[in-house]
Amino acid sequence: MRFKVFFSIEGGEIMKRILLASIFFWQLLQPVLAQTLAPFEAQSTVARPYIIELYTSQGCSSCPPAEAWLAEQFNKTDLWQKYFPLAFHVTYWDYLGWKDIFGQRAFSERQYQHLNQKHTRQVYTPQFVINAKECRGWFSGELNGIFAMPQPEVGVLKVRIANQQLEASFAPQPSWAQDKDLHRARLHLALVGSGFTTEIKRGENRHKQLPHDFVVLSLQSLPATALFAGAKDPTLQFTQSLDAIPASAFNAPRLAWVAWLTLNEEPIQAVGGWLEAPHDEIQSQ
Repeated sequence: MRFKVFFSIEGGEIMKRILLASIFFWQLLQPVLAQTLAPFEAQSTVARPYIIELYTSQGCSSCPPAEAWLAEQFNKTDLWQKYFPLAFHVTYWDYLGWKDIFGQRAFSERQYQHLNQKHTRQVYTPQFVINAKECRGWFSGELNGIFAMPQPEVGVLKVRIANQQLEASFAPQPSWAQDKDLHRARLHLALVGSGFTTEIKRGENRHKQLPHDFVVLSLQSLPATALFAGAKDPTLQFTQSLDAIPASAFNAPRLAWVAWLTLNEEPIQAVGGWLEAPHDEIQSQ
């Protein structure tokens, strides 16, 4: 882009410097303002899925096996259809000498919320919470029985994200929606990264190269913006401007959006999907 600058003789040098400085900083700012992810669109099935939350830390020596199990178990056909794995890195291990680069205080608080809501009996790592219920038998195959249980048909969730703007709707099954207070529903949106490797230099995992998959990089929660009764069935609508893309996303080999609906803190429905070639999709125009 070319700029033509005209100055009067009086005060011209001062104005020239101010204008050139403004142009310089605006050009530096432009790529940051234009960074966005490619459009995302997904639709769920009617059956209730499994939201699999793992609370973990790079500072905990017991966590790498749990993270490896999460990556191995759910990188399969039903990923983003039946199974929605989410690794929340907590911060309360940071005092032992290694600060988890993915840790967020909000994720530690989320884990304590599960305790306060009696979804769990303790707070520890690694901890699995599946559909708002604590599950301790991940290492012994006990979860296979949970995943084999039939799930109710709850409704269809649709989500579209473009230019950091979210639009979503949920059309519940009439039989499921009876006596449900849908006004209390909330939509949660996570940007998830996979394929990370971190060299741990201190703490319980020092001198190890740790792989990380399904890492939650950002999390937003929003209420419904509208509830349409319709001629027969109600429909929930959600619209929201999303937070800025976190810096950690720019280093992710793979990125995915995961959106899930809760009612009274219990997961109801979800959608998700990988974003192809994430580094190309974070555009600087």
